[in-house]
Amino acid sequence: MALLDQTSFFKKYHIDQYSFYDSRLSWSKIEAIYEDYLIFSQKLKPIADNIAEILRKHPDIHTVKTRIKRPEHLIEKIIRKSIENNDNPHFKITIESYKKLITDLVGIRILHLYKDQAYHIDKFIQQTWPLTETATIYYREGDNLTLNGVEDSTRYHFEQHPVGYRSWHYVLKVTDDDTEYKAEVQVRTIFEEGWSEVDHQLRYPYDLDNPLLEDQLLVLNRLAGSADELANTIRETQISLDVLRKQNEAYKEKIEALSEDLEKALEEKTFNEQVVKNLKEQIDSLKASIHFPNKAMIGKDNPLYVRKIQSSLTEDE
Repeated sequence: MALLDQTSFFKKYHIDQYSFYDSRLSWSKIEAIYEDYLIFSQKLKPIADNIAEILRKHPDIHTVKTRIKRPEHLIEKIIRKSIENNDNPHFKITIESYKKLITDLVGIRILHLYKDQAYHIDKFIQQTWPLTETATIYYREGDNLTLNGVEDSTRYHFEQHPVGYRSWHYVLKVTDDDTEYKAEVQVRTIFEEGWSEVDHQLRYPYDLDNPLLEDQLLVLNRLAGSADELANTIRETQISLDVLRKQNEAYKEKIEALSEDLEKALEEKTFNEQVVKNLKEQIDSLKASIHFPNKAMIGKDNPLYVRKIQSSLTEDE
């Protein structure tokens, strides 16, 4: 598939012609990169598929998506990055360097259900592949950054995102047949993925400065964050109920055993009043220890849930 002519490409991707001239690029070099990438990109799908196959074995990963950067989108990115760095004489994207400078030719997106699963996925990624750069954690203003110890700045770069984007980013180094490839991996919850997809479709890259869209998408971002908190709280409630159920079963087994001892003592008349009293007291104590879930433990009446959701919704007001 041939590349669009320069005028048509600039019109399609909203690129200013004068800014392009300042980028120190030439259209002939752009065409050469495009033709080279058409061939090189055919090698990337097996790389992406292999990474995805390994990732899908992790129990905390819900979904793995892969994509190979489209040739036109690569050219657009090269032009925009060159325009952004036009005052940096050391920045130059060429046919020899673009495979190293553009790190997301292979894109992997990992989705998980609960926020804390990111810690386990992070450990798996960093133990399985070498990284070409420090992992980046994008966060929203007001987020809790204790992150169970991942605040270690030697292993992570923390970056507050202006529109509330939350995601963990990695650039993997993958070697195949002595050829080195890079793959960008993004890790986020399903709710953050939903917000990100809507934001990307409606705003990126041509409506980044639209204040009306930004305000509305910020509300959606808050709702996605609240949904993450609610999902975690529901899971915490389920875990608590499961622990309670197991405790109750253990108490019932002890009650049954003590009741059998009491019945046996009464039948065989091998008891005295103190023995009977002790057995009855133990049985009554165990019965009193059996708890049943109530509204305070579940849903909107859970104090933990209320605090988290209220904080998430009001932190930017």
